[in-house]
Amino acid sequence: MGKKRMAVLGSENEEQVKAQSAVKREQKKLREGKTAKAPGLGGGQRVVDTAEESLRELEVIEAKQEAEGPASGEGETKTKAKPVRVRSKTYQAAKAKVNPETTYSISDGLKLLRDVSYSKANGTVELHVTLKEKGFSKEVDLPFATGKVRKVAIVDDATLKDIEAGKVNFDVLIASPSDMPKLVKLAKILGPKGLMPNPKNGTLVENPATAAKKLSGSNLISVRTEKEAPIVHTVAGKLSMADDQLTKNIQAIMAVLPQGKTTKIVLKSTMSPAIKLMA
Repeated sequence: MGKKRMAVLGSENEEQVKAQSAVKREQKKLREGKTAKAPGLGGGQRVVDTAEESLRELEVIEAKQEAEGPASGEGETKTKAKPVRVRSKTYQAAKAKVNPETTYSISDGLKLLRDVSYSKANGTVELHVTLKEKGFSKEVDLPFATGKVRKVAIVDDATLKDIEAGKVNFDVLIASPSDMPKLVKLAKILGPKGLMPNPKNGTLVENPATAAKKLSGSNLISVRTEKEAPIVHTVAGKLSMADDQLTKNIQAIMAVLPQGKTTKIVLKSTMSPAIKLMA
């Protein structure tokens, strides 16, 4: 009987590659009508064609690898598990006081808010509104100041350079009609932020200096959705304000929201759980 040659391979991948190579060599010989001489055999003796046997071996190897799945590090996409956010015990205790199934009135919501706010500082009272559509924007003149200082800027060369560099360090931008051609190229920056001067909200005027003094001391706020989502984030005041003042500010904000397109209003402070005012 002929001698059998055995090779010890480092891995199944190497074994597969060698088997494939052997098959290709045998197939090439068959196409060329050649056979190989076996060492020690006579000139008329030939080696038996082993291409079919090699193919069977290759099929066995591939079937085994397919059943076992890809080797470690091959064909796998490694993803890092996101860390689970764990809230503090203080927050959990405050949240336990809020019934998520209850829709509170403004007065009841403010009373509960004072109980569940756990910041030692004078927290900001916030409203977060979900609408059915994005692209909403309104200016609201609140009955009472929110306690937030508004930064008002007037269009000049220095302000234009800052905007071009991506530095928007103001809440309101005031311009005269003659300034508008300079602002056209900055519309992509100012527009999404709701800062483009407009005659409707008093920011496009003949006398920007006079308007700046008026607006800096007013209670005018902008209520608008995010650029990519129908969500409004706005401020109604400070916890140090009286309930009556906060109530009137909240009512003024709710009054400008689009009728029939508001799905949810949430009341909260800087450090508190959310309180649902309207489902």
